[in-house]
Amino acid sequence: MSKIFSNNKFRIALILIVIIVVATVSILRSRNTKLLDKEAYSAFRTAFDEVSGPDAGGFTDQKELAEFIKKWADDNSLEYKEDKYGNIIFNKPAIKRKKNVTPTLIAVSMNYETAADDAQVLASAASIAVSDVESGRRTVVFFNDEKNNGKGYKGLNEKYISSKTKVIYLDQGSSTYLSTGSFQQRKTEVTIPAKREKNPCDTAVKISISGIRSNVIGPGINKQPDPISAFSSLLSRLKSKSVDCRIADVEVGSNGNMYPVSIEATVTLNSYNLSSFTGYIDKRIKAWEKAYASDYEDIVFTYEVIENEDDMPKTVYTAKTTDRLTGILYTIRSGAYRYSENDAIPEGKDVGDTFGINCLIDIKASDDSIKIPVIVQGADDSFTERILNDNKAAAELYKCSYDQTEHVKAFVNNKDKLSRTFKATYEKVNDSSVAESVIQLITDNYFTPCSYLQAKNSNADIIHIRTKGSSASDIANTILCYIKAKGNTSIFK
Repeated sequence: MSKIFSNNKFRIALILIVIIVVATVSILRSRNTKLLDKEAYSAFRTAFDEVSGPDAGGFTDQKELAEFIKKWADDNSLEYKEDKYGNIIFNKPAIKRKKNVTPTLIAVSMNYETAADDAQVLASAASIAVSDVESGRRTVVFFNDEKNNGKGYKGLNEKYISSKTKVIYLDQGSSTYLSTGSFQQRKTEVTIPAKREKNPCDTAVKISISGIRSNVIGPGINKQPDPISAFSSLLSRLKSKSVDCRIADVEVGSNGNMYPVSIEATVTLNSYNLSSFTGYIDKRIKAWEKAYASDYEDIVFTYEVIENEDDMPKTVYTAKTTDRLTGILYTIRSGAYRYSENDAIPEGKDVGDTFGINCLIDIKASDDSIKIPVIVQGADDSFTERILNDNKAAAELYKCSYDQTEHVKAFVNNKDKLSRTFKATYEKVNDSSVAESVIQLITDNYFTPCSYLQAKNSNADIIHIRTKGSSASDIANTILCYIKAKGNTSIFK
């Protein structure tokens, strides 16, 4: 009996030892994998929302956004550098025992117009910059990306991205995933030969659309309010009814490499066609209100009839010029191109996925020409050329020229060390959290600044992490775990 009792005591003691060991390992692991300072993250996010939130009015320009980031850095006693391209750079040297560990660069875009949507990913970058996690050289760059023109990316000193640098570009969207490839981008321009003449019509209609929130060009283009397309539909209506009309003027609120934000145009016609035309405009206004009123409360679509002879445009574009512009805008349209069953669909993509994007960003009208800049994005050369050829054919049809003004190569990272390590780190760190424990590896279906980063050093290992808002802090924590673990791969074991 005493032997049995002794055995039971041994088993109980053994079980207690195992429990203590497991608990100790769990505590140590938690300390090693919960590195994000959530208070710092929340403090930045709260302060940021007080300026950028829907009830706060948002940042008024790029300078105000940059000043916010710099003040936050000053308040946290962080050293930083602002280069001549408007980038704000936080550069932490490696600790002594990790001087030979490969450096890491974290990149986020700083664009005051999208700041409210980017709040959580900017908070992630800020919390990585302020962290005291011991690591190799760590650089966090808030890139000046006003109007999505890539100025900060193009101007960054190449010293920050060596052949050994691991680069992580962060942005925010509707889902969380990891990518090692994104679209190329071509800037092109249609040029319409133009002539003006004395106005032959007795009435004019001034059309105005404003209050559109711009955004970065992407696969959601078909859901974005498009003032150029709205103007095109009015011109097409007049042409389909064989109405004798002229374009007197047109001015688009262009917004760099982002969606246009407004349009103002004056069309002249004869009074006997007026009621039919304004009736059609009324229908288009109602359709716009139905489509966009709930999401874009500031949009205003109006028109004004001009009948007073003194207020009428004195000169207008000729019928030939007006017809050419009408035809070009009808044929070359903003929208997404999608894979069909007959396409050579890449691995990981399906029928209906986006392979290219065509976006008209401006109409620049002068007395002797009308130029229409068009941004084309595509998965590779073959798919991009398909869109370019469609645009070129339309230009040739209306005897216009079509030229390419800029070509930024697609981002393709054939290295897999960073993507594999980050994916494994994410899954290890988040396997017991509320976050999804697996991060998808897919290819972006739009252009990203990773192309600019890769142009700095083609040998750098670069990945893109897109995060939805709710997982931004998990991604930031994963990055901190990743940079701490480099040079000590046993940290998560």
